[in-house]
Amino acid sequence: MNRSAKLVLAALGVPALSALAATLVCWPIRHGPLAPRLLIFGLILATGISAGLPACLHWLTPERDPDQH
Repeated sequence: MNRSAKLVLAALGVPALSALAATLVCWPIRHGPLAPRLLIFGLILATGISAGLPACLHWLTPERDPDQH
């Protein structure tokens, strides 16, 4: 897979997976008040994106040969 395809996959996949996780967590409280649901959803989404994007950037970074400087 080339670098551009990986970048697109990371840019679309990380927020989508974070939103899916947030939705699954908030689903049992769907009949509750809106404010706690939005807070929980936002926290899970932000955590997923802030943890996922650095991991994707690490994944996208080409490996360096330790012998070259």
